[in-house]
Amino acid sequence: MKEVDVQIRRAKGLEDYQAVVELEKRVWGYTETDDLAAVPILMIANRFGGSVLIARDSSGRFVGFSMANLGWTRQKKLFWWSHMTAVLEEYRNRDIGLRLKMRQREEAQAAGIDEIQWTFDPLQALNAHFNIHKLGVIVREHEENVYGYSTSPLHHGLPTDRFIAEWHLNSDRVRERLSGAKHPLILRDFDRILRINTPDSEPNLRSEESPLLLEIPASISKLKQTDAVQATDWQNKIRAASQHYFKAGYTITDFILVDQPLPQAFYVLEKGNSEIRGHAG
Repeated sequence: MKEVDVQIRRAKGLEDYQAVVELEKRVWGYTETDDLAAVPILMIANRFGGSVLIARDSSGRFVGFSMANLGWTRQKKLFWWSHMTAVLEEYRNRDIGLRLKMRQREEAQAAGIDEIQWTFDPLQALNAHFNIHKLGVIVREHEENVYGYSTSPLHHGLPTDRFIAEWHLNSDRVRERLSGAKHPLILRDFDRILRINTPDSEPNLRSEESPLLLEIPASISKLKQTDAVQATDWQNKIRAASQHYFKAGYTITDFILVDQPLPQAFYVLEKGNSEIRGHAG
């Protein structure tokens, strides 16, 4: 993919905030104001403890953004909640999303923040790979239909189930992932790890092994368009499995994409891993 000259900076004023709202509509197809982070909300987030970043190309076109709010964890620790990050479709796969997240990390660290959290759809394989395998987030929580039913055509009427990503900015794990280092679990171990589900079976909720593999569709977007019943079935099974294993003390620590003999996508769940102990969300 051809590189593109993009500047990433903090939003400065009304024009930037209005451009972000327009990006929300274009990227997600929102038609109701209830789904939007409006101009006043963006301004408050950017001015009072959080951050709104915008990406513009050399022609001045707004092509992406990221918004984070300041909040408290349950342990009364300050953190950022990254509510939205988006890039226009024609500008994807050019590392703009990665650059937005890296700049967000820098802004957070400069403000004395060492943890950022956000939600993502458990069924979106490319997002999962980016968040977990590339950025180094961990996942220990699943929330059911957290945003209600959305007007976005991307959701096709499905409940907005979400995983909670925890990005511990100063952890060895995150530093290693951002440097390109590989997780100790490598593909030669793949065939020896227990798979707790298949496309045609109910998930196994009785295993106590670690690690475990939880499969999701390689492309849920295509499945939503061609077989809504099967897409719903996948969502129900992933909900049941992840809620069960999170409650049992497992954490998602990696994500694997396989091309051969057919495209497949798997979460890696581990229990009692020393790299994740002590990280309370």
